[in-house]
Amino acid sequence: MSESKLFDMFINSLNFDISEYLVEELTELQKEVIDDATFILKDNIIGELKALGGSIKKNEEKFNELLNKANKELEREKYKDIKKDLKDYLKKLSEMIIKTCTVIIPVKELPWMDVIFCTMPTLVYDGKVQFYDNQIAYYGEVKCFTGRTTIYGKIKGEEPLFAPLMGNLDLGGFKIDETKSIPKAHNFPYINAIIKSFDSPLTKNQLAKYHEGYQRHGDPICDFFMKDSELMSSMKKISPDVDSEQAISDINVCSIIIPLPADKKSLVVVTNQSSENTKYEECFEALLKLSAASCNVPSISMDEATASVQDTSQGSGAIRTPGGQELKVWTSEELAQQAQQRLSSQPNLPTWTVDDLAKFSQERGSGIPEGMEVWTEEQLQELAKERRGGALNIPEWKPDESLIECSNCGYSLRPGWTTCPICETPVGEKPSEESSETKGIDEKETIDNDSNQEAEKNENKES
Repeated sequence: MSESKLFDMFINSLNFDISEYLVEELTELQKEVIDDATFILKDNIIGELKALGGSIKKNEEKFNELLNKANKELEREKYKDIKKDLKDYLKKLSEMIIKTCTVIIPVKELPWMDVIFCTMPTLVYDGKVQFYDNQIAYYGEVKCFTGRTTIYGKIKGEEPLFAPLMGNLDLGGFKIDETKSIPKAHNFPYINAIIKSFDSPLTKNQLAKYHEGYQRHGDPICDFFMKDSELMSSMKKISPDVDSEQAISDINVCSIIIPLPADKKSLVVVTNQSSENTKYEECFEALLKLSAASCNVPSISMDEATASVQDTSQGSGAIRTPGGQELKVWTSEELAQQAQQRLSSQPNLPTWTVDDLAKFSQERGSGIPEGMEVWTEEQLQELAKERRGGALNIPEWKPDESLIECSNCGYSLRPGWTTCPICETPVGEKPSEESSETKGIDEKETIDNDSNQEAEKNENKES
């Protein structure tokens, strides 16, 4: 199993929920962040802000139990190669809690009843643990039904794009409690799971598939967004710089629109990972333009919407194709459990040492299996020469210079012969003119006789 998969398995085993550490009492740092986030909305705010900030003190006992459980888990042999990285992750958990805050902002004259802001500090494993505390998000529910889950992001070397998301979001096993009557936008764990799904390979593959397989067009909603120049101009401001050498991934998803059929609304979420001071204005502007555009998208029938996009609230449930076929889905824990079961059911599987693997690698690199006969270039040339002679080493023919030719007929004469055995011409004598004429007459008579015989045969056939 790869280190990144093992790392994710360890994180999922902790069942860490940051929403369990949110309190109403804010730190000075959290107050400062919320002031910056709400400043651009001050003329549209009606009512009281509802802000929460992360604090370990709320569940300090539970947090210590989590750390103790994690440290015991680290003693297992399978984590020995990434033990140091996992300890670094545990050390950063408290900082991630402290730098998390959210606020519900009641507004007027805007597409939403409420705008919600939150910070999203994240811990990423990319060969080593990296902590990012610059990601923020604005989101809200607009009073229009888009009919299709749509994501926005950027692929390295390409222009940003919108793409349809087929099936369910990969929410990492999170399941929303439908018994709660609060709006989905106010459910912080749900929003947290949605934003985390942006880094899921399943979500990124949807963006890449629409770019490569469908040439970035064909879906009416995505086509509508892509043709809106003002919207694309605002969205490009929040597009992460995946073309830089410091980028973690070649694909980055930073926004999503999720239809809510039961409420006839759509949830719009926009994130920004910029470190600039203008990141609040840029992120809110993108949310405002995208929410307004969502209310003007081409309408599709409810049957088509149901067939193409399933309700994403249940996370890792069954995925359906555009034709409605249900596909089986496994979580990372289920896959690991199945692998362990296969390993235990076959205890006599062959094993290889490091030396064996090095030997196999060397053989594969040379392309010559052990024991196979090898020829040198000189040997190959010698074999080719023998094949040209029919597998026999036959020397090339050369004329015998000791022989002379008959002056009359050209027959080769051996030394000591006095006359030619063919035409009986004496050796060394030139042919006479008379013999040449006689020879010519004889040849002429032979031709005439042949012609007469042929003519007689033809007359017999005709008669």
